[in-house]
Amino acid sequence: MELFEYILLMLAALAVSNLVNRFIPSVSVPIIQIALGVAITLLPVHFELTLNPELFLLLFIAPLLFNDGRHADKEALWSLRKPILLLALGLVFVTVGIVGYFVNWLLPVIPLAASFALAAALAPTDAVAVGALEQKVKIPHRTMQLLEGESLINDASGLVSFQFAAAAMATGMFSFRSAGLSFLAISLGGVVLGLLLTLMKYGVVKWLRRLGMENVTLHMLIELLTPFLIFLAAEELGVNGILAVVAAGIAHSFNYKKMNPEVAKLRVVSKSTWSVIIFVLNGLVFLLLGTQLPDIIQTIWNSPEIGNVRVILYTLLLTLAVLGLRLIWVLLMKVPGEGGADHSPRKSRFRTALIITLSGVRGTITLASTLSLPFFLDDGTAFPSRDLIIFLASGVILWTLLASNYLLPLLLGAETETAQEEEETQAKIEILQGVITGLNELSTEQNRLASVQIISAYTSRIRMLRKDDRKDEVQRTLGLSVMKWERENTLLALEHKEVDPYTGHRYLNRMNRLLFMHTRDVRYKRELFPVKHWDEMVGLLQQARLSRRQRRAELTRLRIRNVTYVLGQLNALLAEGGPDIEAVSTFKLQYERMLLRLTRGEAYTGSREEYGESMQELARIGIQLERDGLQAMFESGRISRQGMKEMKRDILFMEHDLREETV
Repeated sequence: MELFEYILLMLAALAVSNLVNRFIPSVSVPIIQIALGVAITLLPVHFELTLNPELFLLLFIAPLLFNDGRHADKEALWSLRKPILLLALGLVFVTVGIVGYFVNWLLPVIPLAASFALAAALAPTDAVAVGALEQKVKIPHRTMQLLEGESLINDASGLVSFQFAAAAMATGMFSFRSAGLSFLAISLGGVVLGLLLTLMKYGVVKWLRRLGMENVTLHMLIELLTPFLIFLAAEELGVNGILAVVAAGIAHSFNYKKMNPEVAKLRVVSKSTWSVIIFVLNGLVFLLLGTQLPDIIQTIWNSPEIGNVRVILYTLLLTLAVLGLRLIWVLLMKVPGEGGADHSPRKSRFRTALIITLSGVRGTITLASTLSLPFFLDDGTAFPSRDLIIFLASGVILWTLLASNYLLPLLLGAETETAQEEEETQAKIEILQGVITGLNELSTEQNRLASVQIISAYTSRIRMLRKDDRKDEVQRTLGLSVMKWERENTLLALEHKEVDPYTGHRYLNRMNRLLFMHTRDVRYKRELFPVKHWDEMVGLLQQARLSRRQRRAELTRLRIRNVTYVLGQLNALLAEGGPDIEAVSTFKLQYERMLLRLTRGEAYTGSREEYGESMQELARIGIQLERDGLQAMFESGRISRQGMKEMKRDILFMEHDLREETV
């Protein structure tokens, strides 16, 4: 029961971290999660979670790397293969060698093999943290592709190096020659095994489909179990499980290129399921870091071997060493800059090198590696300086997170990024406004109710995108215009004697009261008793003798006339376009519904089946219009690749719901 309560507490902390980030966007989510993890240790929770290191590696690393492989941009990996391999392999091995000796020289209390293990844990960058950077700052597209490719491959190379170093520390035996041959053997073996098991999995899936088992839940369960089974099989066979799951993930990405209804449905479910799983796993790693920090800090603080201030200084020196080595390596690679016309080639290359350096955030892989260190060596003695190694790794994670969180915006320009975000949001709004315009043009008497329902969904999405106070003023101004139109049409009806005086003057009096209340215009106050002549008074008194049913019928007739007139005015505004199209569409929806209530039973409302068919047809048209607008905005450069992916994901979800409704 205590374990269950602890898990619920951790999941609640994950939700709170996103909520806190909503109000404090300047602080990245991992930093918030680490702080919440520390806060959890202060609560009166009588449970201490102790994970087996091997279980930790299986539970967190296998699904994370499998998912990274599934989403790898294969074209970018191939086109940038040389710089990616130089960063993901060359820089990792150089970091392990140089930083390993540096750690042993800086802290002789850490044995050389353990120093190499720490350096190997610090070598890989964090793929999720790199992806989160693009949401905070506008990293040049080619540079972002390079960082994503590096973070995918260096996870495997860094973890393999870490496992060799940790094994050397645990067994006390190490040989560069044998280690190199073993590295090649188990690495190639892991890749081959991952591909073979993926092919076997495809064979099982095809066999199940031939049996008619198209249950999405079953196929999704098989997909979720895949990385764990492949990792366990690789470890049992003595090859590298990390490279096996990465290879399997990349192989799985090819399967989703096939287009058929079953794969399309599984693709939608898979995206939503994996997004939740990856968010939870990444968040749990940082929360666990927060829960481990107080005990680790206390152990380090109480250690007589090293001073408190010195150990913090060591984390900073280690961070500078890792980032400095990365900067030098990138400069030696001569990665072409993307600084534009305002930068000279040399300055542009240095700026790009700085961006790549500061984007080298350490995170999940670094932490998972150090937490997976064994507690005891093979001879039964405690692993030397385990808490110190975890503390140093945690310090480097925090320093790199802070550097990317605060220095990258300064380098790339935070104000420019804010303007770019606003421009992209405006582009998304214009796409949805274009859909609304297109749907309004297709609105007929037969599909009127269906069209306003679909338009209402798009106006709601626009309101969510717009987070300023201007929309309230627009709604108020348009509301006043609508009341004035109703007043204007009522006056015309009275003038042309198209409505009985009693009903017309009562309705006019109501409009004048509302307008005076909202505007305080004395003109409307003077017209609160609009009867000017004695003959109008006589007609008013005569009409007052009408029965209640007759009065209701007259009022309904006037309201239908006014609502129809307002709809005509709103349609004219929609035809003109403009920035307030969603507010106009909202009022149109309200008045369309009002007209349907007033005229219910008339022919144009149609049957329930016709209404459903109209909804389906207009929803498909709206989705296609949105897709066309999105492609145009992306090609014009007004929407980033990340923004396009988000909107395409929303379109896929809507298409999935549409297919489910038609089944």
